[in-house]
Amino acid sequence: MSRVPPVLDAQDESGHWLRQFLLLFLVAGAVEWLQAASGLLLWRVAGSSVLLAFGLDSLVGGARELVMACRLRTWSRTGADPGRMGPWIQFAGIGYVLAGVTAFLAGGWTLWQGTHPQATLLGAALASISVLLIPIVGSYMKAVAVELRSPALRAASVFTFGNSYLSMVLLISMLVRIGMGRWWGDPLGSIVMAPFIIQKGIQMLIEERSGDVAERDEAEA
Repeated sequence: MSRVPPVLDAQDESGHWLRQFLLLFLVAGAVEWLQAASGLLLWRVAGSSVLLAFGLDSLVGGARELVMACRLRTWSRTGADPGRMGPWIQFAGIGYVLAGVTAFLAGGWTLWQGTHPQATLLGAALASISVLLIPIVGSYMKAVAVELRSPALRAASVFTFGNSYLSMVLLISMLVRIGMGRWWGDPLGSIVMAPFIIQKGIQMLIEERSGDVAERDEAEA
């Protein structure tokens, strides 16, 4: 999922689709960072653990998209995997795990203390925009990956598309808090997000490690 394959087709059409995918990585990264800034700012204002979880996930996600864009650009120019990018992918995986643990602890602490986060319409607006925007970017990534006949790029698009799950959890949590007046909807949303965020990080670490081992064995052979 976190690995992009070497360029297999030197034709102009293939180069066009690679540039499209590179642009999509950059767009996805910009969206993630905007979500991170908005989510963390609203967390500071409203004391919302679910917005904290969403903001941290988006912060790590934005960094991941930038690393993937750099890796794809190097591949498109040289056809070789820049090994120096591997540690950055691993840092992103660790970042996801830490973000997930923080989300779980923040939600659990809020429930334990009975703290009532403030209701915020801006949080609901952020969730609504994310629910609409992320699937569009992910779907176009998938379409481009199909054009390139690349299973790895298709997996990367599914990874991006999967972030819409967190947007949906955030939206439901905000609606429960605002529409139903149930304060526990906020921290519960953070706890629900936590396993998914941690799973993303573990999956990235496993896949990056597997790729490194495979490349080393191939080199030794």
